[in-house]
Amino acid sequence: MLESIDTEQRLTELEHALARRFASPSTAATHVADSGGLAINVSWISASSDMSILDARCALAIEFGSHVFARYAALNTAARLRFQAQLCDAASATVHQQRTVHGAGQCNASLTVDQRMLDAAAQAV
Repeated sequence: MLESIDTEQRLTELEHALARRFASPSTAATHVADSGGLAINVSWISASSDMSILDARCALAIEFGSHVFARYAALNTAARLRFQAQLCDAASATVHQQRTVHGAGQCNASLTVDQRMLDAAAQAV
């Protein structure tokens, strides 16, 4: 029981950190989990219009392998906060790169979180 509560809490931490990074009036962060891992999807309005149906939306899919998320969940609070900052920086850089390569209107991207990001957060002092 405690493990599932911790898992939900860890997911919520990541969703909140990402929602703050891509803040807009309708930012949404959701997750989908299956036996192969976890995906957090973040969407936000990049440019608003007079009619909401014409708002330009961006989306970012962040994929974690099951072992990667489990390792994140086991980190202490300070290391999780470092990882959240690194993840948000990587997410911003991924979206920026997508816009640079494909134009300002193209801001749908994906990011795969790997063990190296967790190692950096765990070892930083």
